[in-house]
Amino acid sequence: MDISNVQIIEDEEASKRLQALYDVSHILTQVEADGRDLSALLPRVFMIVVRQLEAADGSIILVNEHLQVEHIWPAGDNPIENNSDLFYKNILEEGLAGLVVRQGEPVIIDDSCTDPRWLPRSEDHVTARESWSVMCTPFKIGERTIGAATIRTPGKRRFNQRDLALLTAVSNQATNAIENARLLEESRRQLRISTLLNDASRAINSTLDINEVMQLMLAQMNDLLHAEAISIALVDKQSNELVYQVAEGIGSESIVGLRLPSNHGLSGWVMETSTPAHVPDTSTDLRFKPMGDERTGYQTRAMICAPMTYKGEVLGTIQAINPINSVFTNDDLNLLVNLANIASSAIANAQQFTLTQVAESRYTGLFQDSIDPIILADFSGKIIEANRRAFAFMGYSRHELLQMNIKDLHIPEASLPNVRRMQPHSVRVFNSQIVAKNGRRIHVEIYTKRTPYGDSELIQWIHHDISKQIELEEMRKDLQAMLFHDLQSPLGNVISSLELLTYELPEDSNPILMEMVDIAMRSSSRLQTLIRSLLDINSLEAGHPITEQSRVNLTKLIEDVWDTVKPSYERREIELIRNIPAALPDIYAQEDMIRRVLINLLDNAIKYSPDSLQITFDAQQNDADYILISISDQGEGIPEALRDTIFEKFRRIKTDTYSKGLGLGLAFCRLAVEAHGGKIWVDDAPGGGARFNFTLPIWMESRRRNES
Repeated sequence: MDISNVQIIEDEEASKRLQALYDVSHILTQVEADGRDLSALLPRVFMIVVRQLEAADGSIILVNEHLQVEHIWPAGDNPIENNSDLFYKNILEEGLAGLVVRQGEPVIIDDSCTDPRWLPRSEDHVTARESWSVMCTPFKIGERTIGAATIRTPGKRRFNQRDLALLTAVSNQATNAIENARLLEESRRQLRISTLLNDASRAINSTLDINEVMQLMLAQMNDLLHAEAISIALVDKQSNELVYQVAEGIGSESIVGLRLPSNHGLSGWVMETSTPAHVPDTSTDLRFKPMGDERTGYQTRAMICAPMTYKGEVLGTIQAINPINSVFTNDDLNLLVNLANIASSAIANAQQFTLTQVAESRYTGLFQDSIDPIILADFSGKIIEANRRAFAFMGYSRHELLQMNIKDLHIPEASLPNVRRMQPHSVRVFNSQIVAKNGRRIHVEIYTKRTPYGDSELIQWIHHDISKQIELEEMRKDLQAMLFHDLQSPLGNVISSLELLTYELPEDSNPILMEMVDIAMRSSSRLQTLIRSLLDINSLEAGHPITEQSRVNLTKLIEDVWDTVKPSYERREIELIRNIPAALPDIYAQEDMIRRVLINLLDNAIKYSPDSLQITFDAQQNDADYILISISDQGEGIPEALRDTIFEKFRRIKTDTYSKGLGLGLAFCRLAVEAHGGKIWVDDAPGGGARFNFTLPIWMESRRRNES
């Protein structure tokens, strides 16, 4: 046997595996750096391993803290044949992936036909009839396992420990990207949930059309739950039946009007017990009855249902069925409960309004039992009527309040809408502060609209106490700032350790190893810049002035920034043209903050520019006090209607070339430039594309005296 040939083969195999690890690292770095879609890139990552090991296919499974399946992706050309909730449950309870998730250790199966740890997808599945080899490794964050990756191929004993080591290494690399992507996805989902609940509350206070309110909430909720259908049923008190009023999704037209006895079906059980229900598999739950399925022609596989309760009375239920490409989680059920609570208030208010209309026309538009203070005033602001909650909320007696003007209730600096210009049935919503009789200031959200009153019209002022929300928002901001601040120290240690590592590595180190260390250093530096920007955004939004402004050589600062972004430009083969005068005056600025502004704008130009084009950097003295800096790209440009909103937090422009990111970079640039007394704006570049412009103050001797 030729030993040299064996050595060549082993070296070639090791080189291919090392290249596979490098390719995986490159993809995952882009996921974390650019915020790319993990659902699209993660299967590509494990497809590299499938091909490297000459395997057939595989799959990736992620679970939540309750060991419920969150996602399953195929890694290969064969789709997952069975994606039911029951199969997902069986995988975690009896299958190989569930075993690896619970034990947190990798496993090799040499023969799928004889190893009890392998769970075929069906009795006639190929892995049950023929011998297949299988590997499975966990995704671990510390001691917690968040999922597993499985790879399989026909034949016995096709995988060895070296193969398992490769799959384990890839799984370890992917774990951080998975967890970061999940955290980002959850934060975005929570933001969308908050927006949904806020929009629903606004809708409730601006209309009395129950169907309109319910339809709005269902459409928004379905977007979050990704369910095949969601519906609301109200209790008919005379017959004690649930009557389906509105629905969204499959079978919605057929399900509306269905009457369900209170003791029948899962919704009936929720109505009678006033308890939410989560059923992953309806075929195993005796409470479920197929009356709705028989009417719509669609099968209900999984279901969550929540009661709508107001003052201890069940008004109806809200239910969602059949999650699309996923499973219902406890978080989904909690979200449904929150929607049910909001719907309860809407229904109760509308019913109370109807009763009040019938009982006494004098109280048109005024809910005596509303949970919010309501005041009726004429167009001059004189208070004509109020509900009981208004008297209790503001501390005035009925006689005192009816002698006052609506302006008397607000702080002096409050800006009230011009009610004379309001259109009939239109609603104005704004925030203000009410001054109660005892002098206490109360933050309120006010809904103002014109309402009929006898033969004339009055202005209805609905006050919603948001003091707790304001307090919680302040606490959230404080906690956020504290977290950002506390992240700096460990991140600084990581960066310092990486720098020391580069010094300790020998000069003849493997280039791939050096590249991976360089990727880690650049990613850590990018994260450090993001954290500092978030801290600065919080500080600048709070109105804190900039400290440590000094004389800064702008030409040198631009050179430093160019050295920082140069690798990104060269990688994309983008040419940077710099039009900078030799005698450019110095600026008066906080150097690090302006450095990050320049880096953000240059990075932004790279993201939205096609490869092999030009980006132009111009700097010139605008007038006696300011320098104008412009950065132009040759991308798609920015529509005129969006040129103001892009500088707001979490606003991004989606294009064919780039659509990811947090939407914080331009918000930081605006706050930083304006805090220096400058201005920032965007217009069309001379050669097409977008041009970002901003001004900075020139350093002068008078400022030096101010510093001293």
